Amino acid sequence: MTTYNSPAYRQAYSRINGMVVVGEGLADRHFRRLAALLPHDREELLRLGAMEARHARDFVGCGHNLGVKADAALAQRLLAPLHQQFQQAEANGDRVSCLVIQCLIIECFAVAAYRLYLPVADPYAAPITAAVMADEREHLNYGEQWLRPRFAAVAADVEACALRAVPVALGMLHELRADLATIGIDPSALVADFTLLFQESLKAVGFSSKAARSLVNRLAARALA
Repeated sequence: MTTYNSPAYRQAYSRINGMVVVGEGLADRHFRRLAALLPHDREELLRLGAMEARHARDFVGCGHNLGVKADAALAQRLLAPLHQQFQQAEANGDRVSCLVIQCLIIECFAVAAYRLYLPVADPYAAPITAAVMADEREHLNYGEQWLRPRFAAVAADVEACALRAVPVALGMLHELRADLATIGIDPSALVADFTLLFQESLKAVGFSSKAARSLVNRLAARALA
C-alpha cells in the first residue's frame, strides 16, 4: 500500500506534481498561441487553453492536499527544450509543428501518465485525475481532426517534427524515473503507453499502420541513441 505521507513519497510527488502543474500551464499558453495561428478556431482553442489552466489549478490543489509544494524550477528546466521547439515553430509560422508538439506529443504523454497514475492516486487526486484525463483526450482529438483532412500536405512536416520533438520529450523521463516509481508508476510502462498512444494518433492523422509503426520505431532508436 502506498504511504502518501512518507518523506520519500512527498519528495517524489513534489517533483512529479511540478511537472504536471507547469506542463498544464504551458499547455494553456500553447493553446492561446495556437488561437493566434489558427484564427478560424480561435474560440475553440481558447476554450481548450482555459481547460488546461483549470487543470493546473486543480493539480496545485492535489499538492496542497498532501502538504506538498510543486517543484516548479525542475519542471521548467525539463520542459524548456520542448517549449523552445514550440516557440521556434511559432516564430516560423509552422502551425503543423505547433499542433504536433502540443496536441499529439504532449497530450499523448498526458493521457498515458494520468492513466497509469489513476490506480495509485490518493483519494483526493483520483477523481481530479480521471476528469483531466477525459479532457486531454478531447485536446488530442482536436489535433488529429485538424491534421487528418490535410494529411497529404502535412505528412512530411508531422514526421519531421516528431523526429525532433519526441526524443526530447522521452529524454525528460530519465531524470524522473526514480520519482515515477516511488509514486507507483512504472517508467517503462509509461514509455510503452505513450508509444502506443502516439502510434494510434499517427494512424488517426492518416499514416498507415506500417508507416506509423516504422516512425515510432525510429523515434525509439533516436531516444536511445
